[in-house]
Amino acid sequence: MLAINSDNKTNKINKHPLVAGCLLLGLATIPDVMVVPVLKELTVDRFGISEGDAHYFMAVNLLGALLAIGVLAVLNRAVSSTVLLLGSAIISSVLMAAMAVTTSWGAFLTLRCLEGGADLMLLAIPLRIIASAGGKERFAGRMGGGFTVMMVGMAIGVVAGGKIGSNDPVMVLWAGAATMLLITLIVVFLRKTIDNVPASPRPEPKNCPLLPKEWIGAGFLALDRGLAALVSTTLPILLASGFAIGSVTLGVALGGMFLALAVFAAPFGILADRCGGGKIRLVASVLCGGSLACLGLLIWLPPVVILPPCLLLYGVGAAGSLPSAFSVAVRQEASNLVFSSLQAAGQAGYAFGVLGGMVLVSVISLPPATLLTVMFPIAGLLFIILNVLLLVGIRTLEMRVP
Repeated sequence: MLAINSDNKTNKINKHPLVAGCLLLGLATIPDVMVVPVLKELTVDRFGISEGDAHYFMAVNLLGALLAIGVLAVLNRAVSSTVLLLGSAIISSVLMAAMAVTTSWGAFLTLRCLEGGADLMLLAIPLRIIASAGGKERFAGRMGGGFTVMMVGMAIGVVAGGKIGSNDPVMVLWAGAATMLLITLIVVFLRKTIDNVPASPRPEPKNCPLLPKEWIGAGFLALDRGLAALVSTTLPILLASGFAIGSVTLGVALGGMFLALAVFAAPFGILADRCGGGKIRLVASVLCGGSLACLGLLIWLPPVVILPPCLLLYGVGAAGSLPSAFSVAVRQEASNLVFSSLQAAGQAGYAFGVLGGMVLVSVISLPPATLLTVMFPIAGLLFIILNVLLLVGIRTLEMRVP
């Protein structure tokens, strides 16, 4: 009887940080994606800039993310996770409110850049809480569950952004600021749980906090986010310009993709625990790349026929990519600095994808519809090839370990 009570108490302790991490992660994902359905109205129409320049909005937050990594490295665990989350949520709320009232494109980008650092903390710390909330044998399953919550948040954010911003796109920024204030209150309420996460092992003096495999894991996240940048930024702009798809329709279509991510992330995580993260990563990369390659069929068939199934298939593949990347390459006990560095690598990939899309849209003299049907098949095939190369690198490192 005592053993049963002890087990129940242990399970309660282990599940509580998992719930806290998932709650914070889900809420933190909402504000950033609310701008996606109204990105053109929020940038091109509001400030009178070109469609190419609009890509800067989704890229400049990388600089803020790198600044946040520097701050974490200097603090070196001197500040608790609760303080980091509280400060990040408050700063993010203030910056979003400032973006809503500014009339300068330069100031708008500067505020967005700074907000990227706060956004990094708000995503990385909950991910570490989730990773540390149980044993290694269910690591990928927990991460898959966390990503399920994240994708539900994204789906809510995209659909809500399309609705809230349909009349006034600036309203999505005010809604984001309010969400950050809600996160602040939740962090205060859960502060004991957040700070009760087991401490990560300290690296040897003068050693890099990231292991060699975790650098490859950073590469996986950079690839995932780079492709996501094309899907969430360049694709909506080209669809709106080349196929005259409205913000509400686009928001619903992207919301369906995020829901596919949500449905399959946890099952893929469980499969990664049982079958190995490398195998799941390979299957997921083929699904992601192949689905985007099929967007080339838009040149012959209407978007209503091609776009929904392709985005749904992409969502299924991306659901497997997320937990498998952590399963195959990242320690569950890694520190806030490691998880933030991985998140920053994802931000770098996202920025590269956004800027790459911007350059292609600005430089290549092709109609938007034609550019879309050429760009995305090439991006999908490159995604598959690069994932295979990184998996070979992981395998090579494992063979060298005695």
